[in-house]
This record gives sequence, structure tokens and C-alpha cells, in this order.
Amino acid sequence: MKILKNNKGYSLIEIIAGLPLVTLVFVIFGIGIVHFVTTFQEITLYTQLQDDLFNAIEIMRHGYMVEDVTDDEGLIGLTTAKKVTFSSSRNYIWVYPLALNPELEESYKVKFLINNDMQLETEGIYGLNNYQGKMIFPSTPIKYIGREPQFTIKNPREIWKYSANSDNLMIDIKLVGQVRFREKMRNQSTEDDIRKNTRTITYETSVFLGNSHAEVEEE
Repeated sequence: MKILKNNKGYSLIEIIAGLPLVTLVFVIFGIGIVHFVTTFQEITLYTQLQDDLFNAIEIMRHGYMVEDVTDDEGLIGLTTAKKVTFSSSRNYIWVYPLALNPELEESYKVKFLINNDMQLETEGIYGLNNYQGKMIFPSTPIKYIGREPQFTIKNPREIWKYSANSDNLMIDIKLVGQVRFREKMRNQSTEDDIRKNTRTITYETSVFLGNSHAEVEEE
């Protein structure tokens, strides 16, 4: 019986010669992983931006629920508003529901406003109970990329407008939201920064004020 033996191995020179190729493979693999993770994170944040803008509009339409404040109360939103008051600066509105007792009109109202971080908040008064500083955009705690919040509203003074069509009173809502992925680099122009480091989306809708005697006022 013959036993075949293969004692062939790799010389030190062959191993050293192959190191650059192995290194190149690992570098390419690492770059691919980093690109995949970065792209996945950007898609996740952009999806959140879309969801948060949609939810913010729905809250303005139908109202915001707060435990121990809105319990056993009808939510106050634009679809049930009797009156909507616009601020002179156009960065907030007050929404008043239909009150059976006119003396209670100021005791039930909800405010939607843009804060100093260009994010959307709400505060409300429900009789003896109230809530303040509830964030409705974004849905996550504030995070800064450099000096800027990661999620912002880009049209703070152009969100709410009203229009009348025959006997119908409409509130037009336009939200331009932006998410920032990374800081602006020193050598980047403003255009490059917006194109490479951010994503923006616009949501628009109109809400019919359902109460027959609905009205709009300017502060």
C-alpha cells in the first residue's frame, strides 16, 4: 500500500506577497459594511420623518390625548373647532371647541405652536386641568447634530392658513420637515450640505371646520 504525502506548504515570501491582497479585501469589506450601516440609518430617520409629519397633522386634526387631563373629555382638534385664532407672528394657533356654555369658552382650548428649536408642540386647557409642552413633532427626544436639532420644521410661519369657499371654512396645513444626518463640513457649500446631509419632505392637507358657526380670528 502506498501512502501519498503532500508536504507542500507556503513559503514566507508567498505569505508576505499575499498580505496586500488580503488587506485590500478587508478594506473593501469594511467600507461596504460602513456604507450599509450609514444608508440603513438614513432610511430609518427619513421614514421617521414621514411618519412624524403625518402623525402631527392627524393630532392637529383630531386632538391630543393626555392621561388625567383629557379623560372623559372630547378631544379638541380642528375637525371639531368652533373657532381658530391665528397669532400675528403666524407661529401658533389656538383651537376652541363648541361649548354649550359660552362662559366656558376660554376654559377649553388647545394651542399648537413652533418652539425655539423649530419643533411642534401643543398645550391645552380642559376646564380645571391642563397640559403644557407636549412634543408632537418629532416623536423622539430632541437630539442635536452639531448646533442644530436633528428634526426641524422649515416653514414655521407658513404652516396654517385659512380659506373660505362658499359656506365652507377650511384650514390649510403645510408642514415642511427636515431631518439632518450629519454636520456640515467646512468645505461644503450650503447647497451641498442640504443635498448630502439632510432630507426634506412636505405634507399638505386641508381641514374642513365642521361646526356650522365656525370662525377664524387674528390676534
